[in-house]
Amino acid sequence: MRVISLIPLLLLASCAPSPRQLDHSARDTAALRGLRFLEQIASHPLHFKDYGPDLLWAFYTLSEASADPLLKQEARTFGTNLARQWRDTLPAVPPNAGINQIYDYIAGSETADDLGVIDDPMRHELARQAGRFSPVDWLRFNPRIEPPPTDIPHPCSRCKHANHRGSKNCRKCGEPLHMVSPYDILFDALVTTYAGHHYGVRLGAEYADVARWIPSLRPYPVPSTLAADSNVTYTITHIIYTLNDYDQYRLRPEWLPHEFAFLKAHAQMAIDEKDAETLGEFIDSLQVFGMTDKDPQVRKGIDYLLAHQNADGSWGEIQDHDIYTRYHTTWTGIGGVMRYAWRGERLAIPEALPAILAAKPRITP
Repeated sequence: MRVISLIPLLLLASCAPSPRQLDHSARDTAALRGLRFLEQIASHPLHFKDYGPDLLWAFYTLSEASADPLLKQEARTFGTNLARQWRDTLPAVPPNAGINQIYDYIAGSETADDLGVIDDPMRHELARQAGRFSPVDWLRFNPRIEPPPTDIPHPCSRCKHANHRGSKNCRKCGEPLHMVSPYDILFDALVTTYAGHHYGVRLGAEYADVARWIPSLRPYPVPSTLAADSNVTYTITHIIYTLNDYDQYRLRPEWLPHEFAFLKAHAQMAIDEKDAETLGEFIDSLQVFGMTDKDPQVRKGIDYLLAHQNADGSWGEIQDHDIYTRYHTTWTGIGGVMRYAWRGERLAIPEALPAILAAKPRITP
């Protein structure tokens, strides 16, 4: 792993560059340091075994979105090598694979294809096996006939039994059950159908079938804390990511006025709560809507992230033993400080827009 040498900020200041040059240099350096922390995580065989498809997606999306040629090239090269490793490790889909295994293969294979390590036979086999499962299997509801439901229980907190939809008490031990938030259900369904659309494999429904229910969960509740209401905040940011191909395109605020207003209203809360993970997603999402580092709110978020990057290049708690939290917080920190190479203003899936703008989604018979 190469080690970059960091130029002290005092030295940069003494060279008297313009504020714009100083900002770009600091942002590029911080993003590259974060990328190299991700490389360390992904280079660990156990971490790659557990999180390979997600790490592949991180390197691919960063390589596509970054305006810094060095970060762009390094993310692409490292990601391509990881994609070859993923293909070598998992060369074929097991016969009659379970739904979670199929999704993991799709997530890894679509990104390997994006990185140029293409396997068309695997895509055809995954499409065949994905078709064995219903919309409810994939999404926990059928978006063609209903909105994200409110009566799907979490596994029992006492005995971990998985109960049927509509159950209020565990049928095994009688413990009262807690329901899955409809925001979590929408989040999962958006990400799942986006992945299917991106790969060309239908996963229970079309993305537009799910996206039309976004208005049904508005207006968004005012969060008590971002951590307590993370199901709402991450649903909002992933509405944006899935509609702009993960930071490749700008979006108009009038397309998503409720989401834009939520981000503007609560970005400061992420700073107050010292939540670098959420702040990174908020700051990159605000830039999607045309805000820049000249905007005081965006600049304040970027400055916070620059000031709170760890010595190893990561963001978040160094003592945290959860590898997913370590790399995901760093990934979103990179997104918060990174400069973007926007490819214009458009929706990744244009057919979703009319339904998103509709006040009352129509149920398809």
